[in-house]
Amino acid sequence: MRVVWVRLAASLGILVLTVGTVAAVVTEPISFVPWKVITPGDEPGKAPLILYWVPASRDDFKRSELLFSRPLTSFASQCIAMDVVRNDDSVMIAKLGVTGALPIAVLIDGEGKQLGKVANERGLLRVAAVERLVRDHLRAREAVLEGQLDDARRKAMAGDREAAVSLYKAVWEQRCVFPRKGREAERQLKKLGVTIADASS
Repeated sequence: MRVVWVRLAASLGILVLTVGTVAAVVTEPISFVPWKVITPGDEPGKAPLILYWVPASRDDFKRSELLFSRPLTSFASQCIAMDVVRNDDSVMIAKLGVTGALPIAVLIDGEGKQLGKVANERGLLRVAAVERLVRDHLRAREAVLEGQLDDARRKAMAGDREAAVSLYKAVWEQRCVFPRKGREAERQLKKLGVTIADASS
């Protein structure tokens, strides 16, 4: 079973080449999602956010619309890991709290907390629903960061430098997922006399 999944993961590279050839002759670019197949027993990857996909079978994996998605490919460039859990990896499936029929997608944070999941519809995992799960969470988290930036500005104007710096640091630490917010926090920290080296300590 392990050899088959390894071969399947390796075949993704060949699929990328095929997709590139097809994309050259169609008007709409095709986005290949950089999924990584996790081998049972391996330590889960580290990332601020991780989207786990548990296919129902090898055929389900090969035929799924989750292989191609511009939104998911874009999310992957924002430090959101895209990991595939094999359907025979009972330990990892239990760790994710997955119950019920496969396939399923689960979004967790860097601490392993489940943020949401998408169940299948009549045996099919819809890419639009998975995209919406990630997008909605990012929008909600971005709104929180915007509130922290506003609060930090008020603290700074009121002369509470320590509180402002703490808030700006919290936003800056999210720079990989939200680069614009991170850059704004960096600029404000510099105005308060805090260097990036200080902010990362």
